[in-house]
Amino acid sequence: MKNLASDYKILIVDDVPTNVILVQAILKKEGYTLLTCDNGAEALRIAQDEHPHLILLDIMMPEMDGYEVLQRLKSNPETNDITVIIMSALSDMQSIVKGYQLGAIEYVTKPFQREELLKRVAHRYELFSIERIKAELENTIESRDTLYSVIAYDLRSPLGSLKMMNNAILSMVDKDKVGGDVFDMLQMINKTSEEIFLLLDNLLKWTKNRLKKQHVYKQETDINTIISKSVDVYVPIMQQKGIKLTQEGLDKEIVGAIDIEMLKTIIRNLLSNAMKFSFEGGEVVVSSKVDGDFIVVSVKDSGKGIKAEDQSKLLQADSHFTTYGTNNEKGSGLGLLLSKDYIESHEGEIWFDSEEGKGSTFYFSLKIGD
Repeated sequence: MKNLASDYKILIVDDVPTNVILVQAILKKEGYTLLTCDNGAEALRIAQDEHPHLILLDIMMPEMDGYEVLQRLKSNPETNDITVIIMSALSDMQSIVKGYQLGAIEYVTKPFQREELLKRVAHRYELFSIERIKAELENTIESRDTLYSVIAYDLRSPLGSLKMMNNAILSMVDKDKVGGDVFDMLQMINKTSEEIFLLLDNLLKWTKNRLKKQHVYKQETDINTIISKSVDVYVPIMQQKGIKLTQEGLDKEIVGAIDIEMLKTIIRNLLSNAMKFSFEGGEVVVSSKVDGDFIVVSVKDSGKGIKAEDQSKLLQADSHFTTYGTNNEKGSGLGLLLSKDYIESHEGEIWFDSEEGKGSTFYFSLKIGD
């Protein structure tokens, strides 16, 4: 990411040639690109055509003084963003105030003090550089996120087909006929494809969210039915790890307006984490209840829990915290962050209780009332 002073264009406007030569001599060694003119009309033309980043503008000029030039620059939408530093022998407060009122950003008095002029111009160049670096970083991040989205989208469809075929094969295979080792490998393939599919799905949705292309589409529905169906999908997957999956209170109708796909994504991610951090023979319990205008859902496991010193790192986008599961499963941390975004888009919140060695309970609320 280059940041050269030659990219910074400065227009020097003064009707006295010796002043122009002096300013050029002071700034030339710094490497800036310098433009010059000796009258207001020419200054306006160059500003329009060249769009310099900074104008060093003399006030006392014949025909069109610096104040009029400044006023015209700031009234023109194509030049009103150009930074202007006024140069003048005038030192009374009224003249300085007038320059600021018309849009000048700073004021340098004549005769020029070399260090003062250099410092003021360097400060403006630094601000320009910071803004340019910021813009380039934003473009880089957007390009990266777009690339992630394209990759995730292209891989999601074939992997989804592979996942369904794995599920079909596993349901048709007789463990006694193929042998325990082969059956275990088939189960591992099935579990791995589920995990990769969830990761790609999260990545696709996360990048869409970052690119502001993810919209909330609320529909009136029985929320508990959506949760229950999402839980049912995980029953056979958790059985492979010897984990019991229990539903509590999900048979009661709770009608409200929510984004159904977002809710499914939240449930899938919380169940995936609960399974990852549960031991064989453990239990995961999913329940819901109504609290005023909100539905509150909990996913409880009896797994390894979260260390006290690590709990504050969870749900923080800047820390991107993740740990290994009970079978050394590695997560990306994206699932919880994506779920948090979806929950907050429903005016809800996510929180948890956890104790190391005893398990965790994750809660989230979604607003379903007016």
